[in-house]
Amino acid sequence: MPIPSDATATSAQRHLLRDVVLERLRDAIMDGTLQPGESLNDKELQSWLGVSRTPIRDAINELARRGLIEMEPNRFTRVASPTAADAIDAMHALGAIYGGGVRLGTLNLDDADVKQIEKDIKRIRTGIVKRDVETLRSLVFPTFDLFVRRSNSPLLIKFIGESVDGLAFRVRVERVMDLVDVDQVSADYAELAEAAHARDAIGAELATERIFQLPSA
Repeated sequence: MPIPSDATATSAQRHLLRDVVLERLRDAIMDGTLQPGESLNDKELQSWLGVSRTPIRDAINELARRGLIEMEPNRFTRVASPTAADAIDAMHALGAIYGGGVRLGTLNLDDADVKQIEKDIKRIRTGIVKRDVETLRSLVFPTFDLFVRRSNSPLLIKFIGESVDGLAFRVRVERVMDLVDVDQVSADYAELAEAAHARDAIGAELATERIFQLPSA
């Protein structure tokens, strides 16, 4: 397992140590520093994160629960390796989850929110055309998360926050670009921006479901 270059001790001044470790591991998996299928070695992780084994195992157990890590006792602990079928299944789940959040949040968007959404969707559509993986990775989920935050539903916000990581990891941008009609997805994003501008909750929900490939019939 290659050790990331920033092998500095983890600070836990403001968060529980397990949460700090969990965030570091999660980010390394989501941004590709730790690749799908890569073995995770406790001693190497201890060296990288500068912490004892206990918070590392606690974080790994939580990430396994979220679907980012695969574990088999006495055999392996590794980053999960999603398949194409996993990606489609995860997209459908994301469409179902985000659809409701978008519907609830759309009516509460203020003008600044709409301006941000329109700006980000314009960049997303350009990223789709250019197959700009980094731009898409940095904007797609934060855009939907903005809608969710405006739902004003603490339960929904918490549920989606705890559910999305494992699903998003399965929806690797590089893979999804080869599984969907990118021109149609770009058009669906345009409709989402228009619905947000009009505060059309149903229209925004339907556009979200199409983006995530939920069947319409």
